[in-house]
Amino acid sequence: MSEEIYNQIIDEIKEYHLSTYRLQNHEDYEQLNLEIINLRSKLDEIIYRFSKPEAEVIDKYIAKTSALADKDCTFLYVQGAIDCVKLLKKLGVI
Repeated sequence: MSEEIYNQIIDEIKEYHLSTYRLQNHEDYEQLNLEIINLRSKLDEIIYRFSKPEAEVIDKYIAKTSALADKDCTFLYVQGAIDCVKLLKKLGVI
């Protein structure tokens, strides 16, 4: 299986479970999303005061940290599955 297909499958699984989890915890996520929207609005006002190159650095930083968090999430998801299989083997379940 190619790396790209593998990543797409994992992304689909993660998105499905995240959306299900968020629906079950709707109020918590709604509150956090409102806070993020308000903070982003304030951040945009602050970034507007910077020069264009400085603002681009901040935007790139935010995008890169978000991309890194997504990669970390994928790694932890896969590692969790691997650890689960190892544990089940040690317990003699599989």
